[in-house]
Amino acid sequence: MFKDVGISHIRNFINKNIQEDLNEEIDDLLNRYSINGVTRASTWINNNLCDINDPIVNINSVNLLEIIYKTHQEIIKISPDNYTLSSIRLMIERNNSHPITWHTDNKPGLIRAIIYLKGGENKNGNLDYIEGSHNFKHIKDLHKINPYELGLENKIITMDTQVGDLILFDINGFHKKNTTNKERRVIFMEFHDGKSSKKMGKVILDNSKFTNDIRKNLDFLFSNNDIDHKNFQDVVYSTHLPPNTPLRVFYYYFKSFCKLIEIKIKNKINIFAKRLKKNKE
Repeated sequence: MFKDVGISHIRNFINKNIQEDLNEEIDDLLNRYSINGVTRASTWINNNLCDINDPIVNINSVNLLEIIYKTHQEIIKISPDNYTLSSIRLMIERNNSHPITWHTDNKPGLIRAIIYLKGGENKNGNLDYIEGSHNFKHIKDLHKINPYELGLENKIITMDTQVGDLILFDINGFHKKNTTNKERRVIFMEFHDGKSSKKMGKVILDNSKFTNDIRKNLDFLFSNNDIDHKNFQDVVYSTHLPPNTPLRVFYYYFKSFCKLIEIKIKNKINIFAKRLKKNKE
C-alpha cells in the first residue's frame, strides 16, 4: 500500500496523557529563550514559528526516544528498506507563519513522520498528498508544482488527521501543508534509507533516555552503512539574530542583562562595604 500510495496514516498513535504532558512542558519552554549557553529553551524563528531546542535532551515529561522507536516500528511494517533517524524537531506554528504550496523535496529515500500534538485537522495544518507521486522520476531542481496543470487533481489525498495521529510519507512525492488557522504543534522526524543523495542529519541524543528496549533495538538510530562523520550534514549555525525575531525575545534578553548589571552592582557595593568596615576596624 505505502509503496504504491506514498503515505500512511496511523490514528491515535500517542494517547491523551502523553499529549497533555508534552503540551504542558512545551508551554513552559515557549517562554524560555536560549541565552549564555543555556539550551533548555525555545528558538523563535518569527512571531509565529518556534522550535524546541534539542528535543530529545530537553523534553523530560515524556521519553521522545521511545516515541521515535515506536515510529520506526511503523516504518518497518510498510517498507523492507532499513531507515535511520536523520532529523527530529518539535515545531510550533501559529496563524500560518510558514505557508507552503505544492512541492516535492525531490529526494528519494527519505520518509517523513509527523505526530500532531495540536492542529492537523482540516484547514488547520493538515497535509495534502498526491497518490503515487513519490515514484515519479522528477527532473533536476524540480520543487514547486501545480497539480491542476499536470492533470493530477484526481490523485490528491487530503489527510483527515487529528491530535495524536501519526502520518508517514515519502518526501519525494508531491505534498502540501494546508493553512494553519489556529495552532499546529508537531513532532517532526525524518528517516533516511542510507542511499539517498541527501546527507544524513546529525541527531543530538541523551544517554539517560536509553531504556532496555531501546538498547536492544538500536537500528533506528545507527545506519548499517559505513558512513564517516564527515559525510553527515553539517549543523547550520546562525551568526546573527533573524530579522523577524519577536520583540518578546529582545525583552527577555534585556531583562536578563539588567538583572546581571544589578547583581554586579550589588557585589561591588558589598565588596566596598566590607573594605570600609575593615579599614574602620
